Amino acid sequence: MTELDANADLLKRQRDIISRKELKPFTKRSDGPGLIYFGGLLACIGATGALIYFADGTAWLWPAMLLHGIMLGHLFAPLHECSHGTAFKTRWLNEAVLWFCGIVTIWTPIYFRYDHAGHHTYAQIKGKDPEFVLPSPRTLLGYLYYVSAVHLWVKNFGWLFRHAAGTMHPFNRQFVPDVELPRIYFEARLMLSIYAALLAISVATGSWIVAIYWFIPTIIGVPIARMIRVADHTGCTEGADLRTYARTVTTDPITRFFCWNMSYHCEHHLASSVPFHQLRGLHEKIGHELNPVDKGYIAVQWEVLTKHLSGIVSPKQSVAPAE
Repeated sequence: MTELDANADLLKRQRDIISRKELKPFTKRSDGPGLIYFGGLLACIGATGALIYFADGTAWLWPAMLLHGIMLGHLFAPLHECSHGTAFKTRWLNEAVLWFCGIVTIWTPIYFRYDHAGHHTYAQIKGKDPEFVLPSPRTLLGYLYYVSAVHLWVKNFGWLFRHAAGTMHPFNRQFVPDVELPRIYFEARLMLSIYAALLAISVATGSWIVAIYWFIPTIIGVPIARMIRVADHTGCTEGADLRTYARTVTTDPITRFFCWNMSYHCEHHLASSVPFHQLRGLHEKIGHELNPVDKGYIAVQWEVLTKHLSGIVSPKQSVAPAE
């Protein structure tokens, strides 16, 4: 099946659940909600950055950096939403936030857009989904490997260096139009230049600012974001079933705010054209037909650990093919 056929099949399965007429009101885009959510997240990042400043030289420095890193990790939420083009109605605003979040979180923004589109087309199909999280057999070591974010850094830095050299992994190449390759190779070179400049300035000035306020917090905080990704699909149906291959998690309003409503993950996969701020309404309309789970992110982690792991083996046996 070609990608075009797969997308047509995805649309057909969507129409079996909700008609185009019923879906249309939920696809309306707006700048307001995105500005509120993004501004709120930046304010929290500023606040945790201030905690680092006041904790410097005390035993509270590492806890402050961890909290700051968790906030930085949540920038993946607007990055993800902007990759769909639904975070803001204004296109330049959407692209500006996409690039900002990509640079801060070390995700190549243009390439991620195509990689993630592949995830939606082939979600939970082993060997085709570029973002398959812990396919069976799932193992404890594979879980730890993924949640620790070692998998993430191997993949993301693989993208950066490989694309900067003008090449792309064959598996990932299938998702990218030929015309976009020059832009994707340029973005990798631009991002590496920015990181190299930050490193050079830090070394030349003897400053730890970049390390303390960005790099170290990002490394130690991102596992929380990885745990959230585990809850999206792990333990769900492995196959092309829109009703059951994702999980909608019950969680509190604060967590929904930081995750940009991605707790409604079934609804997001049903129709990725629906902006994050409309997902709750879509859930109220058709959520009963999907795969809602009456538990939060922590409870889902426990379920994955106790019900969906098969033992301890090499992480290579538990991760999807990707760069």
